Amino acid sequence: MTRNLLARAVVSVALVGLAVAGCSEKTPGGATAGSTTTSEESSPRTTSSAAAGNALENFDACAELKAVSGQFGLSEIEEEPGDSCSARWGQTTSTVQIKTRPTQGISEVALGEHAQPSDIKIGKHEAKRVKAVLSKTDCLVAVAVTAKSRVDFTGSSTASADEACEAARSLATAVEPKLPA
Repeated sequence: MTRNLLARAVVSVALVGLAVAGCSEKTPGGATAGSTTTSEESSPRTTSSAAAGNALENFDACAELKAVSGQFGLSEIEEEPGDSCSARWGQTTSTVQIKTRPTQGISEVALGEHAQPSDIKIGKHEAKRVKAVLSKTDCLVAVAVTAKSRVDFTGSSTASADEACEAARSLATAVEPKLPA
């Protein structure tokens, strides 16, 4: 039964990630071959948006989850596609996720049918809390880094949206000092 609850929680976090993704920006034009030269130093987290001055280029979601794992009893920390990392929240059926959004501000958070958004502040950063962002037992805390970038802290629970919101808010509060000002 615990395995079933954990599987539902992981699926909920994945669905929340898809729901809050919103629309992405696309640049018109065709693809062309790039340079074939390589350098000896390269960063595995560098992306094309980093070259354009991405405020989140040095932020590592998994490193931050690992840094606070002892504080919250996080386990099963896993890197996910798209600069995202998830973990099990303590001895609960809740899961949490941190996802960077280098090209989407908090005004671009996608809201589901039952979403209950509210503007909040996390440390020095403006944020938006969205209770029941996708399902009735999940929560998103989107923290603004710039007008066009944010970091999403998602909680998903099989118990309640309140439990998910508490996990997402606590995680956001713990990691917020590491976000660019």
